[in-house]
Amino acid sequence: MKELNKWVDVRKRQVREVTDMNVTITKDETLNAYITLKEINAVSEPHIIPVNGNWITKLDKNYTILEYTPLDKLYNVRVHINDKLEILEYYFDIILENKIENIDGQDVPFYNDLYLDVVYYQEAATKSSKFILLDDRDELKEALRNGIIDEEEYNLAYSEANKLMEELKQEKNIFVNRNLEDYFKYRKNKI
Repeated sequence: MKELNKWVDVRKRQVREVTDMNVTITKDETLNAYITLKEINAVSEPHIIPVNGNWITKLDKNYTILEYTPLDKLYNVRVHINDKLEILEYYFDIILENKIENIDGQDVPFYNDLYLDVVYYQEAATKSSKFILLDDRDELKEALRNGIIDEEEYNLAYSEANKLMEELKQEKNIFVNRNLEDYFKYRKNKI
């Protein structure tokens, strides 16, 4: 395998519209994961996307991103929560690996992104039912074509995505099944 170098710092803003947010990182030993809570305080404008034929607000002031970086899985997951405490989606980045770096005395998770993503939309976003979307397949193909990843990493991305989608269909994903439990446990801005 080649050394993929698309390391993502979990503290980063997911969209450019976010102008101010509180970030809290905690290690949860029982989950063997780091939990990053991003409480959105201000945006230049709401981040709006099309979902199932409707326009939905994915990020806005008083929205939250709850992010899990499991140390024993090949994915990182962001849970998008609106200001009504409804989960809009679970966004899974398929990864090659993750690492923890100590920055100014704080352990900070990073993950090596393998381009392919699985999005698990919830009823609050779709206005009808839950559904799973395999996203960024073109980015993955382009990375292979350009020699950024090799055939083994390409196949690994699809293998992990397929396992994850099956787990979601069977409602067996540990992080999805936690619902809002960790949001209430770790949030700073009390409503």
